[in-house]
Amino acid sequence: MDCVRFAHFLHDDGVGGFCEWFAKSAGVATEYSTRPREQISEILLAERRYLSAAAIFARLRKARRSVALSTVYRTLGHLLAKGVVAERADAEGEATYIWCSGGHHHHAICQRCGNVEDADCGAIEQFADLLRAHNGFQLEDHAMEFFGTCKSCR
Repeated sequence: MDCVRFAHFLHDDGVGGFCEWFAKSAGVATEYSTRPREQISEILLAERRYLSAAAIFARLRKARRSVALSTVYRTLGHLLAKGVVAERADAEGEATYIWCSGGHHHHAICQRCGNVEDADCGAIEQFADLLRAHNGFQLEDHAMEFFGTCKSCR
C-alpha cells in the first residue's frame, strides 16, 4: 500500500489528525470533511432539482442545523469548484445548484415540479462532427438544458 492510500485508509478509520499530518509531510494536498459540507451535500443528494442557497439554508434551519448562510454559499462554491455540483440561474436570475457528479451530460428539467433527469449527450458528438465537416467550426464546449414535463407530471 503506497503512502497516500495508507493515509486515506487511516483517515477513513477515524485517525484524521494523523492523516492530515502524514499527507502534509508527504507533500500531498488534503481535503477535510466538515459537518456543514456533509449536511449541504446530503440535501443536494436527496433532491433531484436545482436548489438556491436560500432554499438549502431553509432546509437546514427546518432540520435544526446551525449553519450560517455564508457557510452555505462558501460550501456551494467549494462543491462547484470540485465539480460535484452544477450551477444555473433560475427564471429570476438567482443561482441554483444540483448534485451532479459523473461525466459530461445534460439535464432534462420538468417545468411543473422542477425534477431533473440526466440526459445523454451522444447526439451532440454527431452535431459537432457536422459543424466541423460543413462549416469548419471546431466545437470546444457546449451547455444545454431541455425543458418539458416529466413522466410523473403528465
